[in-house]
Amino acid sequence: MVIINQVFPVKRQVPMEGLYLAERLTKLAAEMGRSVVLTDYLTDRNGVIAKAAGEGHFEIPGELKNSSDWDRYQELMAQADVIISSGAYFKRLAAKGAQDILYQFEPGGAFEKLGQWRFDAGFEKRSPDVAIVTRHFDFALPDKLRKSGRRIIIFTTDSMAKSDKAKDLRNAATLIVGSGEVGVDGGRMIATLAEDMGYRVIMMVSGPHVLELLLTAKRLDLLYVTEAQVEIPFDDPTRVQTVLSGGKKISDLKEFHLAHQFIQENVVTENGSLSSQSFLRYDSNFLRR
Repeated sequence: MVIINQVFPVKRQVPMEGLYLAERLTKLAAEMGRSVVLTDYLTDRNGVIAKAAGEGHFEIPGELKNSSDWDRYQELMAQADVIISSGAYFKRLAAKGAQDILYQFEPGGAFEKLGQWRFDAGFEKRSPDVAIVTRHFDFALPDKLRKSGRRIIIFTTDSMAKSDKAKDLRNAATLIVGSGEVGVDGGRMIATLAEDMGYRVIMMVSGPHVLELLLTAKRLDLLYVTEAQVEIPFDDPTRVQTVLSGGKKISDLKEFHLAHQFIQENVVTENGSLSSQSFLRYDSNFLRR
C-alpha cells in the first residue's frame, strides 16, 4: 500500500488508493443544494500540461505522466454524472492519439472496478454521460458511444444548433444545444446541465479552452491539480500548453484558495524518471457547504 503525506490543512499520512473517492462529491453537491463542477490537471511547476508532438498536436510529456495521477483522475471521474469533453478530443480519438476516457469503466476496461463502484454507490450506469463542446461538427461520434445507452449532449453555437448537420446528429440519445452566438457560453452550458438536466456532479475533462469558459462564467467549483516537481524545458512558448494563458499561475486566481495538499515522493513517471508531486485542490471562494 502506497502511503502519502497530507501537509495542508492538517498533517497526517493517508493511503494513496481511494484518496479522491473519499472526496464524496455527490454528498458535497447534496450539502450545497446544487451541482458541483470540477476539473483536474497534471502540470509541471510552471503550469505546463502538454508539449507539441506534431503539427497542431500536443501530448502530456513523459516526465509528467504517472499511474498515481491517472488513477486519482479516474477516481474523480467515477463520481461524475456527466463529463464535459470537446470535439477536438473525438478527432484525436479517431486518429488513435487520445487516452480512453469513455469506456474505461465498462467490463474489460482498465478501470472496470470503478464501474462496479459506481453501481454500488447508486449510479444507474457504469460510465458518466458525455457532453461535448464544439463550434463545428467536424468530428464523428463513435458507434460504440452512440449505442452505449449514455446520453450525449453537444453544446455549440446557436446557428450551428439549427444546421442540417445538427439535424443529422440529433436523435433520442443525442441532444444538440445552442449555447452562444460566437462560441459556447460556459454559464449557459452549466445551467443546462445542472439546472435543466439535473446533473449533480459535472467534471470537465477537456483542455485550457473549456477551462477558460468555466472560469469566465464563474461556474467552476473545484480545481484539482497534480503538480509534478519538475520543469518541462521549452524555448518557444507556442510549443507548450499551460493550464492558464499568459503565464498566469493557478495560485494567482483570486477567486480560488488552496483547500488541501498531499505530497508523494519517489514517483516513477512514464519515461522512467523519479520525481515528487503534490496533489492540490483549489476551491472557489463562492463554494458554500
